[in-house]
Amino acid sequence: MSQTTRVGIIGGGWPGIAHARGYQAAGGFKIVAIADLIPSRRKQMMQEFSIPAEYDDAEKLLADRTIDAVSIGLPNFLHAPMVKAALKAGKHVLCEKPPAMNAREAAQMSAAAEKSGKVLLYSLQRRFGGAEQASKQAIEKGYAGEIYHARAAWTRTRGIPIGTGWFTDKSKSGGGSLIDIGVHMLDLAWHLMGQPKPTSVYGVAYQKFGGTLPPTHKFDVDDSAFAMIRFEGGKSLELAASWSLNQPPQQNGTICRLYGDKAAIEVYTPEGATLYRSFDAKGAAKANPLKPPKTVQHAALMRHFRDCILGKSKPIAGGPEGIMLMQMLDAIYKSSQTGKSVDIR
Repeated sequence: MSQTTRVGIIGGGWPGIAHARGYQAAGGFKIVAIADLIPSRRKQMMQEFSIPAEYDDAEKLLADRTIDAVSIGLPNFLHAPMVKAALKAGKHVLCEKPPAMNAREAAQMSAAAEKSGKVLLYSLQRRFGGAEQASKQAIEKGYAGEIYHARAAWTRTRGIPIGTGWFTDKSKSGGGSLIDIGVHMLDLAWHLMGQPKPTSVYGVAYQKFGGTLPPTHKFDVDDSAFAMIRFEGGKSLELAASWSLNQPPQQNGTICRLYGDKAAIEVYTPEGATLYRSFDAKGAAKANPLKPPKTVQHAALMRHFRDCILGKSKPIAGGPEGIMLMQMLDAIYKSSQTGKSVDIR
């Protein structure tokens, strides 16, 4: 491979644009092609990022042997077939979240990556934010001790995505708020905890606000979901996600709190990630702001992708992680349907 990694972007929506900006910021990449069904989106991408080639079909882009790697920013139901096709075509792959529609698909994608010898990395970009990276570094240095519990949430008071309609159609999305934004917070908290093996899940998912959508939009997914996940070693995680929930708007946003036996970390505060330690008898603690690294967000994600391609690193959110994430999401949905705790084997 040449020093510059030649990239094709499949999907010219906002994920594709975010990936393109990340590639430019990271350096070492050249975006050489865009594939999208909509001509205006292709033209916009070509103009903004000086992309020389366009395709109206992803298969045509994959047939271009000069392309080393692809970014896939398509609806969820297209992740598995497109990832497998890209790997078969000899491309390294960066795929948007969620990894797949379910764990079965994620396992197929992981196996395809293993067989191809190419990199499969999922765009779980919360891992690469400044506050998130600072939190991970503090945990790895042992400042918090053993992280035994976490609380993670991404909730919206009113924010069901309409788009072209696929978000609220289970046959195309695999689920609603849980698989769309809940996956980010599940992955982040699990990552910060050291990715312990999940053992059981109890979850509930609700459909309460479908009537707020235009009648032309199908709505058979969750608009909120809540879960308790247990891991090996007795660790646990509380998870909450909502597109629509009757709560004060000021409660919108993200929460990620890690509880250790030496200290606690809150990832999202107005001052950034903060370590709380030296608790006194009344529970007061010293707040220590954590300094983020210089390279963050999609630029950091793309640098990691390039290091993986060059053999300098292994994907921190690759095939095996994709399988386990989807196993947890599948278990939450199954638990909600059955009303029972679900074991993960």
